[in-house]
Amino acid sequence: MAVIKWRDSYNTGVGQFDREHHKLIELIELLHGAVRDKSGKEVAEKACDELVSYTVVHFDNEEKAMAAVGYPELEAHREKHSLLRQEAQNFQKRIAGNFPDGVLDLYRFLREWLINHILDCDKKYGPFLKEMREISSVPSHQTAEK
Repeated sequence: MAVIKWRDSYNTGVGQFDREHHKLIELIELLHGAVRDKSGKEVAEKACDELVSYTVVHFDNEEKAMAAVGYPELEAHREKHSLLRQEAQNFQKRIAGNFPDGVLDLYRFLREWLINHILDCDKKYGPFLKEMREISSVPSHQTAEK
């Protein structure tokens, strides 16, 4: 049973990023499962490392897409991503000395952060990116000079 249930309200309207958000949720679920099933510190650390690595890839993808279309809230979004990267790295260190509580704390933090981030920040870029992609896919027509 999934601990985080995807809701349609989480969709940004940008297929790539919605798929990446699904993947992040899967990785959070793996991390939670590693602790729930008492798989051991090594398995939990590996799940945590994979989650943090994929998060960095996802953030980079979002930021590149926003930069490509001149998204006006890019810098604020980057700052939020930067804060999460720092928090996740802090949790990774805590896991080493506080297993399994450190993992459970990370899981709770990421679950809340991801859902809030999607609803508060990512949902804003969806319509903007979609509109800019539609504008850029419309062929430009030049008028012939006489």
